[in-house]
Amino acid sequence: MNIVNKLVHKYLVPNRHRLLIIALGVSLLGQNEASIAAVKDAIERPSEISTLGQRSVLLASAHVGKSLVAVGERGFILLSDDQAKSWRQVPSPISVTLTGVAFADEHTGYAIGHGGSVLGTTDGGESWKVLLNGNTLVESLLTDALLKDDQEAAETARFLMDDGPDKPFLDVLLISPEHLVVVGAYGFAFESLDGGQTWNSWMSRIDNPFGLHLYSVRKQGNRILIAGEQGFVALSNNNGDSFETIETPYEGSFFTAQLPDANQIVLAGLRGNTLVSEDNGANWKQLINPIPATITASLIDSDGQLVFANQAGLLLRLKNSTLVPVNQKPLPPLTFILEKSDGDVLALSINGAISLDSGSAK
Repeated sequence: MNIVNKLVHKYLVPNRHRLLIIALGVSLLGQNEASIAAVKDAIERPSEISTLGQRSVLLASAHVGKSLVAVGERGFILLSDDQAKSWRQVPSPISVTLTGVAFADEHTGYAIGHGGSVLGTTDGGESWKVLLNGNTLVESLLTDALLKDDQEAAETARFLMDDGPDKPFLDVLLISPEHLVVVGAYGFAFESLDGGQTWNSWMSRIDNPFGLHLYSVRKQGNRILIAGEQGFVALSNNNGDSFETIETPYEGSFFTAQLPDANQIVLAGLRGNTLVSEDNGANWKQLINPIPATITASLIDSDGQLVFANQAGLLLRLKNSTLVPVNQKPLPPLTFILEKSDGDVLALSINGAISLDSGSAK
């Protein structure tokens, strides 16, 4: 029995949230040996160039110079040179779903996804190469465990190796052009200080014995926050050297998080539950959300205001402790939002990218 069959009923959300899980790139429900083999093949097969790319499931976007990049299913990587009015697909070395992307400058960027995949670019997203995948990741874990004579870690690495290279990364934090942190399913958390050439595990720093999925990683000052399923939240006040588990009043999954200021934490996730703490997680307040749809993404705009996106296809702004819908007509289920350089909002969905003008956003 593989790791998914052992853990799916205990640690994954119910079947009614399958759409959200697929949109977030965690399509692990019901996997078997055949699907794991398919992932293994896909992490070695370039993505096909397709006219459907801009209308497919897109999961993350980032600024790269004056352009935009978006990533999503089938390894699709899209670039826009006109503020999302049009998109062009660029070659991708893999065809698994990509779940996150971040750029340090107009040249250097990284994309993450299924199969423990990390891609890198040094030419503004025009070309990409594989920096890490599930095979090399587990081999690295085993080598590190053996060097440290850590038998428990070695046993875990061998188990993951036997289980197959199918575990997805779900969020990426870019600290500098060569310093990145990736988190994902089953508690995976890794750091690279050299642009993805070598990797160090953060898993021993985070008290996550059940391997809960980690969906979001954010940084503000010396604080690094990691949020995940079953209300899991870990906070570091020393740039990730160590983490403290933070108790929250909600036991459902948090799919997005923000650190607006030096003491504030904002979490949002299943059924629209949104929490805020003004004292680094010591106390929490439940924000009012009249729409009980799962929140999938958030941002802090150029005015310092919080904006959220949900599975019901709505943008929501925080006003006086209440989440207020921005658009009256629902969009397709949303997966990601990004403020563009002109102040408009780029919303990604299961049907591609949607650009919203400033009026409908504010």
